[in-house]
Amino acid sequence: MSDFDSPEPTLVARWETLAMGDTDAGTRDVGATIAPRRPLETFQRQQALGALPLIHTGSDDDGKADFLPGEQLGQGGMGVVRQAHQRSLWRDVAIKTIRPDRRNSESTRSLLKEAWVTGMLEHPNIIPVHALGVDASGAPMMVMKRVEGRAWLDTLKKPELLPRRFAGYQEPLDAHIEILMQVCDAVHFAHSRAVIHRDLKPENVMLGDYGEVYLVDWGIAVSLLDDGTDRIQLARHVDEVAGTPSYMAPEMARGEGASIDQRSDVYQLGAILHELITHTPRNAGNSVMASLISAYRAEPVDYGPEVPEELASICNTATAHNPDDRFQSAEDLRQALASYQHHRDSRRLADEARMRLITLEAHLHELLGDEAESHPTSTNLPAADDDATARIYRLYAECRFGFEQALTVWPDNLPARQGLDRAIERMLDFELRQGDDKAAALLLDEVRGDRSDFEARLRALRLRLNDEARELQKLKRLSHDVDIDLNSAARSRMSFFLGLVLGAIPLINSGLVHLGLATMTFSEYFLQYLGVIGGSGLIVFLMRKRLLSNAINTRIIISIFVILFGSLIMRVMGFILGLDVAGCIALENGLFAFALMMMATSLDARLWPASIAFLVGAIGGGLLPHWMLEFDGASNAAALWIIAWVWRVPRERVLPGQRGES
Repeated sequence: MSDFDSPEPTLVARWETLAMGDTDAGTRDVGATIAPRRPLETFQRQQALGALPLIHTGSDDDGKADFLPGEQLGQGGMGVVRQAHQRSLWRDVAIKTIRPDRRNSESTRSLLKEAWVTGMLEHPNIIPVHALGVDASGAPMMVMKRVEGRAWLDTLKKPELLPRRFAGYQEPLDAHIEILMQVCDAVHFAHSRAVIHRDLKPENVMLGDYGEVYLVDWGIAVSLLDDGTDRIQLARHVDEVAGTPSYMAPEMARGEGASIDQRSDVYQLGAILHELITHTPRNAGNSVMASLISAYRAEPVDYGPEVPEELASICNTATAHNPDDRFQSAEDLRQALASYQHHRDSRRLADEARMRLITLEAHLHELLGDEAESHPTSTNLPAADDDATARIYRLYAECRFGFEQALTVWPDNLPARQGLDRAIERMLDFELRQGDDKAAALLLDEVRGDRSDFEARLRALRLRLNDEARELQKLKRLSHDVDIDLNSAARSRMSFFLGLVLGAIPLINSGLVHLGLATMTFSEYFLQYLGVIGGSGLIVFLMRKRLLSNAINTRIIISIFVILFGSLIMRVMGFILGLDVAGCIALENGLFAFALMMMATSLDARLWPASIAFLVGAIGGGLLPHWMLEFDGASNAAALWIIAWVWRVPRERVLPGQRGES
C-alpha cells in the first residue's frame, strides 16, 4: 500500500474528535462544514468592531433608520439572513447578522472575515457587499445584494427548481456543467487575489432566477498572501482540519496548511463535478470518519462506459491525490470543461452513430449466423434477400455519416474515430464475404489499423473471382457454340431459298421431259445436281456471317453439304451399278429422310416433320416411278419449307413478330 493509504494514529484521533459535532444528535453530518475550532485573535476583534460604522435599522417610524428589516431569507449554523429595504437608495438588500444564541468571538470573526473576503472580491459570480457595520448592540452586520433564487444543492435534489436560464439544455448535466464553469470563474478570480475558499460545494452556490450564479460562504477562506493585517488567516498557519468532508482535498483532510493552495480548491471543484456525474459524493462514506478516510486516499474512480471518457478524465485529473497531477488552476479546469461542452454535439452524433453501428452488427450477425465465428476469413456470404442487404447498406451509411459528422465537429473525438474504423472494418468484411472486390478495395484503403488479414482475404477473393470469370467465359463460349437458336432466322431463310431451288428444278425437269425437250439420263441428272450444290453453296456464301456464327450453326451447314455430297456419291454409285435415275432419286430422298431423322434426334426435335416429307417422297417415287420427279420436287420443297417454318424463331421465344436473329 502507498504511504497515504494508512493515516497516522494521531491524525485518526483528530478525525475522531471532529466526528463528534455540536448538533442535537451528537454527530456531525458528512455534508456539513467543519469550521476551525479556535478563533484567531491576533487582529483584535474589539478594534475591528470599534472601527465599523453604526448601521441604523428600525421601523418606518424611525427617521434615522436607513434599513427596514423584513422577512427572514435563510439561517445557517451561526448566521441569519433577512431581507431589508434601504430607504436611501430605494432598493431591497440582504442583511446578514449573527444568531443571538451564537454570538461569540468565533462567530463574530467568521462574519467579519466573510465580509472582508467577499468585499475584496468584486466579481460577477460573487455577491457584492454594500456595507459592513454594527447594529445598536455592537453585533456585526453585513449588507449584501439580495439574491432571489435558491441553493444549487436544492436544484440537484429537485430539478424542477433549476432556473429557466438553465432549463433549455438537452441534458441536465450540461446545464450543471455550465454552472460549475461560472463557479470556476469566481474561484479563479479569488485565487488571483491569493484567496482560497476551502469550502466549495453545491450548498454554497446560489442560483438567481435570471441565471445568476453566486459563490457564497467564504467563512473559512484562507490567504496565500500576508498583507500584514491578519484579517484573513494564512494558509500556511492552518493546522486544523476544516471544510466539508465529502469534498475535501487530501491535504485538507490532513490539516496541512503548508500544502493548501489553489489546487485544493481545484480538487473540490472536481468533487462537485463527480457529484454531478454520479449523484454521489466524491469522498463517499456514511460517517465523517469514513468520508475523511476517503478524502485522505483520493483514489481514482472508474466511471464506466456510461460516462464519456473525456469527462471521466477531467474529473479524475481534478481530484488527483497529488496536487501536481491536478489541473494547476481553476481556469485550466474551466477550459477543460468548456472544451468538453464544445465537444458535446460531437459526442451526441457519435453516440447516435454507435447505436446504428450496434444495429448494423446485429443484422450482420443475423445474416452470417455462425459463419462469421467458424470461418472469420471466409469470402462466402450466405444467401440474403434484397431487403436485408439494403438494410445493411442503409445502416452503414447512417452510422458512417454520424461518425464523420462527429469528427468534423471535433477531430480528436476518439470514440467517433474508433467507431468509424469499426464500421469500415465490419463493412469490409461484409463486402469480402459478398464477393465485391471493388467495394472491398475502396474500404481497405480507409482501414487505419493492421490490414494484413484483409489484404490476404482480398487477394484470395480476387483469385477466386478470376477463376470464376475464366470458367464463366468458358461456359459463355460453350453456350454460344451450342446455341442452336442463334441466327435461326438466317437458317430459316436459307431453307426457304433451298426449298425454292430444290423444289423447282425437279418440277422443271418433269415438264421438259413430258414435252419431249429433255430426257432423264445420268449425265443430265449429274449436271442438275451439280447446279443444286452450286446454288446451295452460293446461298451459304452470301449468308455466311449469320449461318456460320457459332459451332452448332457451322456443323448444321457442314452436315447439309455432307448430305448433298453423299447424295452425289449415291448417284455415281447408281450409274456404276446400272440403276435407273428414278430409283436413284427415290434412294436419295430416303437418304435425306434418315439424315433429317438423325438431326431431329441429336439437334432439334422440330425437324421430324421435315424428315417425314422426304420419306413420303422416297416411298411415293419408288411406287410410282413415272411421277418420280414430281414426288422429288414436292418433297424437297415441303421438307425445306417445314424446316424454314420451325427455324423462323428461336425455341425459347416463339411469340408472334419476334425474330430469331441476335
